[in-house]
Amino acid sequence: MNQTRKVIALSALAAAVFGGACSDGEGASDGGSTTTMASSTTTEAATVIGGGEEWIVFQGRPKGLSLIRADGSGGHVILGPPGDQNHPDWSPEGSEIAYVQYDGTSSVVMITDLLGERPRSVVESFPAGLEGLFWDNPAWSRDGSEIAMVGYEGDPNKTPPARSVLAIAEVATGELTIVGELALPDGQLHSFPRWSPDDEAMVLNVDHFTGEAYDGSTVAVIRRSGDTWSDPEAITEVGQYGRVDWHPTEDLVVFGDFDIGGFQSTEDPTNLYTMRSDGSDRTPLTSFGAGEERATQPTWTSDGRILFTYVTGDDDGVREIALLNADGSGL
Repeated sequence: MNQTRKVIALSALAAAVFGGACSDGEGASDGGSTTTMASSTTTEAATVIGGGEEWIVFQGRPKGLSLIRADGSGGHVILGPPGDQNHPDWSPEGSEIAYVQYDGTSSVVMITDLLGERPRSVVESFPAGLEGLFWDNPAWSRDGSEIAMVGYEGDPNKTPPARSVLAIAEVATGELTIVGELALPDGQLHSFPRWSPDDEAMVLNVDHFTGEAYDGSTVAVIRRSGDTWSDPEAITEVGQYGRVDWHPTEDLVVFGDFDIGGFQSTEDPTNLYTMRSDGSDRTPLTSFGAGEERATQPTWTSDGRILFTYVTGDDDGVREIALLNADGSGL
């Protein structure tokens, strides 16, 4: 049974976070004007980003960061080559997007406006010991004042990094604070942190290794106490778990298995689940079987629905953005 309500007829490499309603006038322009997208050779008619509209930001085809309405209209690139623009995340009020700028040898976390005209680095000067790390996985705090990110010693796209540093940057100042460090020799690395509704905790994946061999990951939670953060506490067993996200207002975590970032093609069942931040009440949302469609890369929308990548076709070659209610309904 087809368990998705597809909202975009689009072949995409990866879907990312749902922006919700943009504030009035943010990024607005004359829809009949012509704008050259920043860092791109593409010239397109600018699309009005108006108040009260729902937009999705994603990476994929065409290459770069694109915006599109939830009904599939208005698709347009805001940032493109040179380099790759990955892992976008909306600011809470919807006026800016954090993303990773990757040039093949290094990566930094950037922020841009909705037209892609004013990209800037989140951190201009790194503390000693953090220079030259491969920065990835930005996650905007709920109050908009901080961005969590992971710095890797080595490019994780090429080889397992020697260590990972989970850090928080103040958006206003660029000041960077270390939350925790993990090391490959100890068999663990951080990935994909996401904030709790009150900004006092984060859910993330902790990747597990034997030597340089990837064994799988746990879903884990860290919690803030004053100026310090706890070590990651696993709330699942080690499994083939991919990206996670925390509901914007409730104690509810969404996650999936056999994430398409690591499993571009697989016959293994690939589904979405929710659970509480203590690991209880694990609930399957989809029930695709071996060799069937796949549901992967989930993220919460600002109104509590789940946006995910719906995978079909030969060798899992067709990727579309789809939407699901929090209880698995609305299929």
